[in-house]
Amino acid sequence: MSHPLLVLIAEAMVVYLLVLWAHSSRTKVGLAHFYALLGGLTAIMSWITDAGVSVEVSGTTFMVGSTVFYPALLLAVFVIYVFDGPRATRVAISTIITMAITMPLVAIVLHWQMTDDQAAMSYIPLPSIRTNVASVLTMVADLIFLALAWEFWARPRVNMHLWLRVFLTLLAVMWLDVMLFMTGAFLQEHNYWDLVKGALWSRFIICLFASPFLYVYLHWQRRSLESPLDATRPVLAIHQDMEDMRRELSLAQQEAEHHKQLGKQLEAQVYSDELTQIANRRFFDYTFDSEWKRALRNHQPLAVIICDIDHFKLYNDHYGHVQGDECLRTVAQAIRQSLFRPGDMVARYGGEEFVVLLPETELVDAIDIAERIRRTVQALAIEHLKSESLPQVTLSLGVAYCHPQSTQAPMSLVEHADKALYRAKNAGRNRVWPHLKKVTKAFMRIV
Repeated sequence: MSHPLLVLIAEAMVVYLLVLWAHSSRTKVGLAHFYALLGGLTAIMSWITDAGVSVEVSGTTFMVGSTVFYPALLLAVFVIYVFDGPRATRVAISTIITMAITMPLVAIVLHWQMTDDQAAMSYIPLPSIRTNVASVLTMVADLIFLALAWEFWARPRVNMHLWLRVFLTLLAVMWLDVMLFMTGAFLQEHNYWDLVKGALWSRFIICLFASPFLYVYLHWQRRSLESPLDATRPVLAIHQDMEDMRRELSLAQQEAEHHKQLGKQLEAQVYSDELTQIANRRFFDYTFDSEWKRALRNHQPLAVIICDIDHFKLYNDHYGHVQGDECLRTVAQAIRQSLFRPGDMVARYGGEEFVVLLPETELVDAIDIAERIRRTVQALAIEHLKSESLPQVTLSLGVAYCHPQSTQAPMSLVEHADKALYRAKNAGRNRVWPHLKKVTKAFMRIV
């Protein structure tokens, strides 16, 4: 090995050890000085690369910037990624890329400010836009590939020893850097292949010398921190965690949906009438209380209709309880189908009685709805030979409404509807009767 190459490798080792030392002291002084060192190395690398500083060894060209300083930056990102996790790595990457962009811009500004008599500043290299763009883009690709390669070799089915994992990760990312950067910056140059060959060869030698230092450092830090190398959960591990979280979330959503459906079934069992499959008395009481408070708050009317199947006891005695249950189901569904608004509801109030709740409904409209219900049930033409009104099943309906007042008892509205139902029965059944304090000629016309 020739003397210039030995000097180049010695320089690289010194810079690498400086990086490892700066990282190892983070437990005492934090990572700020480590980030500062990365910024300084990036600035030096940028200026040396723009100046074209290189070493010729046996016909092979070794670029000092990409041979000494850039591998040091990769090494720095390597160790901070393994031990400090993706968040600290993003800060390091941002520092490197920011300096890689800033230094060429500074050089361009200085050259633009120089005059003819400022020849002393000619030592500032004029940056190549193509070279610097290729450098920044390659750097981004290298740093992403570094994390992926480290995790790829760590897969259980690969079962690779740590020293080989270190060497292959370093070599892969350095060779990738050579191909991307040299192709982007020097593809059309006459000495392109010489530069590529020199860079590949130098990176291989650097890996041979750097990987033992890195291997020892990883072991040392692992024992000092008393934690595994992958304790920070890097990229692919985080992806795996995300997949596990997605699966767990999916299972949790399925479980929640199952409990939701189960809750709906239990609620249906608690609040619906098992025979007629409409709301039961308990659900009506709950809904009526809510609608009363809402009507009181919004100064809106509230109406109630109580429906009773005429002579249902005689129907049961003549046709039997099985046929009676079927009659109740049919009438209940007919009443439900007669209600068109989403807020209206029907519930089984008890025995052969049903109650209809009509929010925001005036008396005249409630009477119209009650009459529609009566006609719908009569149109079913369910035979009832024992009825004293018609030879078919009919309904008597009492209607009541009010604008709720804070001094008024809520159940008074239901009591008024029940009184109106009583009057409908006394008037001959199969009719609608509203609750009014005074029977007027207008009411008689409505009836």
